[in-house]
Amino acid sequence: MKIVSILCISLILYFTSHSEVSQHLRARSIGETIGYIPERHVMKIISLNHKTMMSEWLFLKTIVYYGGKVEESTSGTKKAIDYPAMYKFMDVSTYIDPFNIDSYYFSQAIFPWEGMVKETNYLLERGLQHRTWDFYIPFFLSFNNFYFLKDYKNASRYMERAARLKREPLLMNLAARFMYETNQTELAIAFLKEMIENTWNEKVKKSLLLRLQALEAIDSIQKAMRQYERVNNKRPEDLRELIKKGFMATIPKDPYGGEFYIDKDGKIKTTSMLIQKKQAL
Repeated sequence: MKIVSILCISLILYFTSHSEVSQHLRARSIGETIGYIPERHVMKIISLNHKTMMSEWLFLKTIVYYGGKVEESTSGTKKAIDYPAMYKFMDVSTYIDPFNIDSYYFSQAIFPWEGMVKETNYLLERGLQHRTWDFYIPFFLSFNNFYFLKDYKNASRYMERAARLKREPLLMNLAARFMYETNQTELAIAFLKEMIENTWNEKVKKSLLLRLQALEAIDSIQKAMRQYERVNNKRPEDLRELIKKGFMATIPKDPYGGEFYIDKDGKIKTTSMLIQKKQAL
């Protein structure tokens, strides 16, 4: 009874204190404003046992508002889109029901491209905690970190998680590539070995083995280069010096058909870019 009384009093106070705001919002068209909602903890209380329904309603209201704005832009009467208000609706939606995949997908599709990358990642982290089986959430986080934030280390971490959930060759190879690009070649090798061990599909396994062979070749060259630098206090100008000075018997072959070389930053690269002919891995 106490909870019900408190809830009733809260609702009365809310509608009384916001009567002017409500009148102003009603005076405008649906396409002009997305409206106002209380803070997320208040909405969670108001939702009672209908959190899933409330979360979906917030999602639908947001896409109706956004769709109206897009329609306005096509008719030549474009008006500013209230992205912060839209974000608040999605924040409340995922807070009330952290399993609502619609709100996560919509947020990823819209907000990062409007400069709200960290805000989007905040929502996705919420999804990561609850939708532990969904590979799309870490995949989105990986993409945002890689493409928008240039945070390659976190991009590789999230992509690895996505690959472990989905076990598709594309995700597995992307995860390994991100690790390689962030100087985590040994970690990429360990990751691929685990994926190969737990993959039953022979075509997938073949694809992963090819990437593994390439990274193992790169790792062997990197180790030889580090030994060279310790002895000579400088970086070799090209890979032939490693053979000439006795640090390697031969330069391993790139299984993708390219040739390994040292780039301007001292990183081992290959002319194949770790891409199989006629098929990007």
